[in-house]
Amino acid sequence: MPEETSASRVLSNREKQLIKFIRELGWGEVRIRVENGQPVLIYEAIKTVRLDDQGPNVPRKPAGRKTNTGTIF
Repeated sequence: MPEETSASRVLSNREKQLIKFIRELGWGEVRIRVENGQPVLIYEAIKTVRLDDQGPNVPRKPAGRKTNTGTIF
């Protein structure tokens, strides 16, 4: 089997899904199952929120804009 360099290797759809999941998780732990060098399952994901002096490190949702008919997000 020929060696592949990192520059010539294309990510599979499963690898792209895993990277997207990890980026959206932000901070925490992930346990995955790998078969034949490919991720096949995410068994558990634990989202962790680090507390510091400024408050929790959690992205906040932007406030909606009030109108006569309700709130627009």
